[in-house]
Amino acid sequence: MKRSESRESAFLLLFEASFSDIPDKEAILSASSEVGEILTDDYSVGVFSGVIDHQEQIDAEIAKHSLKWNTKRLSRVVLTALRIAIYESQFLGLDLSVAINEAVELIKKYDTQKAASFANGILGGFAKEEV
Repeated sequence: MKRSESRESAFLLLFEASFSDIPDKEAILSASSEVGEILTDDYSVGVFSGVIDHQEQIDAEIAKHSLKWNTKRLSRVVLTALRIAIYESQFLGLDLSVAINEAVELIKKYDTQKAASFANGILGGFAKEEV
């Protein structure tokens, strides 16, 4: 599985998890493998688990850079993609420009160009702080 495909699988798992206040990682992974709608590999499961485990810290970064936007107002698609980008860059050491590009592409696929531009702005603010 290509890295972008693994990332998209993690995105889909996290999107599903976003509908629960306290997501049960094992139940979500089990259901996705039983149904077979979301193919997973070690990377996608690792990103899925890592984002959930560090969600509070990741969401604090998103809130800091979302400029007057409460994270509860962000679409689930945007929020999920932002979480993955920040997790991959902060915890996995993925080059931030790659993480931003991948997040924007996911948002373009599952949301709108306007949402992708908005997310790009949030991640741009995050990138400026990281330099």
